[in-house]
Amino acid sequence: MSLTASWLAGRLTEEGHQVALLSGELTVEQRADVIQRFRTGKEKVLVTTNVCSRGIDVEQVTLVVNFDLPVDMEGNADNETYLHRIGRTGRFGRRGFAVNMVDSERSMELIRQIERHFNRSISRLDPGSLQEMELLIS
Repeated sequence: MSLTASWLAGRLTEEGHQVALLSGELTVEQRADVIQRFRTGKEKVLVTTNVCSRGIDVEQVTLVVNFDLPVDMEGNADNETYLHRIGRTGRFGRRGFAVNMVDSERSMELIRQIERHFNRSISRLDPGSLQEMELLIS
């Protein structure tokens, strides 16, 4: 299991959130149980590894947060995985948002690679401005 995913799920749980953790180490039955608990609202936050980037449709997902941006074997942005990850939100005619955590020049370079690949600009949000974030979701 990804150490980052485990750590993040633990931190969110410590903060009082109802968190489900989905990773490739789980059996098919365990994964189905985790997804079902998330779908029914028993857990409100789903922390996943790349196992969830494809093939899982949960209608109520409105926000995807890329804590770590996906990279390929050469260390470049994995554009296809990125697209599948952010495609988990805003489905079924609903509005959705994707937020990328950028904490270094390396992760900023990955963002630039993704922007070039898709010929799209990714807006920068000020993490200290709740007003800016509220405007996006209203």
